[in-house]
Amino acid sequence: MKKIFAILAAIIISSALYAQNENDALRYSLINYGGTARFSGMSGAYGAVGADFSSLSQNPAGIGLYRKSEFSITPVLSSNNTTSNYSNQSINDSRNTMYLGNLGYVFSQNMKGKAGALTNLQFGFGINQLARFNNRMTLSGFNSDNSLLTTYVDDVNYSGAAPDDWDEFGAHLAYQTYLINYDSTNMRWGAFMENGGIQQTKNVETSGSSNETVLSAGANISDKLFLGITFAFPYIRYEEYSVYTEDDTENLDSDFKSFQRYEYLNTRGAGFNFKAGFIFMPVEFIRIGGAIHTPTNYYNMSDSYHASMESNFSNGDRYSHSSKDGYFEYELNTPLRAMGSIAVLLGKYGLVSADYEYIDYSDASLRAYDYSFSEENNTIRTQYTTSNNLRFGAEIKAGIIALRGGYSLSGTPFRDSGNAGDRTGYSFGIGMRDKAYFVDFAYNHSNMDANYYMYSAAPASYNRIRTNAYSLSLGFRF
Repeated sequence: MKKIFAILAAIIISSALYAQNENDALRYSLINYGGTARFSGMSGAYGAVGADFSSLSQNPAGIGLYRKSEFSITPVLSSNNTTSNYSNQSINDSRNTMYLGNLGYVFSQNMKGKAGALTNLQFGFGINQLARFNNRMTLSGFNSDNSLLTTYVDDVNYSGAAPDDWDEFGAHLAYQTYLINYDSTNMRWGAFMENGGIQQTKNVETSGSSNETVLSAGANISDKLFLGITFAFPYIRYEEYSVYTEDDTENLDSDFKSFQRYEYLNTRGAGFNFKAGFIFMPVEFIRIGGAIHTPTNYYNMSDSYHASMESNFSNGDRYSHSSKDGYFEYELNTPLRAMGSIAVLLGKYGLVSADYEYIDYSDASLRAYDYSFSEENNTIRTQYTTSNNLRFGAEIKAGIIALRGGYSLSGTPFRDSGNAGDRTGYSFGIGMRDKAYFVDFAYNHSNMDANYYMYSAAPASYNRIRTNAYSLSLGFRF
């Protein structure tokens, strides 16, 4: 039976492989809307504001508020810092990256007097970023209870399978490097340090992003009702490389010294979804918006993966073994999203806005032509739940200068709140906007707590992930 992501993140034995699948389904369902610096400076509370290219990925009706054609581009500098606390040992690690938050063009056509109540017609296309996966973390601590090898011997003793039939990306690697041996006295497979007493360290580095190409159309009807649709084509690029080490630092075993496990994953995917939205102005100073995003069908997902192990013994012997290169194709459906928004306009002095977003992460699903994913999908339905996300933003204007700020709260996707996963953030921004151009800058900070397990029986590492992003948008109107 083919298994997806068999060598990833710590869930290595066959009985727990589904948990990794569940984690991957969640990873690509989570969205942290990026885009322009004006959008980021208000923490993405933009569903009823409009006239910004980021809105094409959030509430497409925002395109309906464009009165002129516009080109925009946003480079972003981001710094990710992870503080890991494993077995009472705390370690910080970080990674800095530069990327493109948005690149887009909107064409606006004045339709007054040409088509009844239709005031403007707009078309837009470009790229918005949905999520960023660049991160680096280091976990290290002393485990007095068990070892990664414990999970291997428990699995093979339970299955009763011969070594040639063991998981090629797990127990078989340990067998080939002499870390697992048969105990003829007790008639079972045993391993070095399976009762713990070892120093464990894991370094994990991830990179990549989720972006989408958008094709949008909008309409302004009597300057009261604004409508928009977006055909979105998201694509995923994700890489993960990790090194896991166990070391007998206290010399509890006269033969064993240490071992290392290396893992690599490369994921590629492409999909499609449809978004539709409206913004309505019941009075001149209030805008009410709503949008719905269909589930994204990632119809073309593929994983390439590889694993290897090295063992080191006190007598100087060293052994190494590598798996074959694994490859698996599958499909992923992420959940439907719905949102409501309101903005209060303060005339020439600015605005305040708020967004509410609803997602049911238990609706995600995996499938493949040669594997049912029934257990994995059942785990998704039972471990994930609905999430309620809130975003608040404000903009204060003084002539062509604008100051912005915002706050966001994303609820945990886990049914068991003890798994953490909620995210909070705040932002500040400043911009200069004239009739023909604009320049905007934003700083965005977010915090998220998440539990991480090196393997199924290991203690949890309590991780705090902090992200600081600096965005600069340049735009031209014509």
